[in-house]
Amino acid sequence: MIYIEYADDLIAQIKDALPPDHELQQHKIFPGIKMDRRPIFIVDDDTTDQSILMNFEKPKRWKKTKYKVPTMRVFKNRAEIAAMIERDHLAERAKYNDDGSLK
Repeated sequence: MIYIEYADDLIAQIKDALPPDHELQQHKIFPGIKMDRRPIFIVDDDTTDQSILMNFEKPKRWKKTKYKVPTMRVFKNRAEIAAMIERDHLAERAKYNDDGSLK
């Protein structure tokens, strides 16, 4: 989760990372979840009622232009988001022994 006092700054940063004519520029978005310490967000698009995984670590070229945008994946539903978070949690947990030390 993000701290609500940083929401406006994060929305501005996300929109600044998109080309001026990108469709999300006109959408009302909210960064609902930030993945760990990495620049990866699950953004709620209140205009279309979709949730989008935005990965700033893996940008890609946008429509054969000079712009690079975060890799984006639109989730089908909230269950798909929950499953992804559970997989990430289990993968992280698998790195540790029962006493909390790294394997």
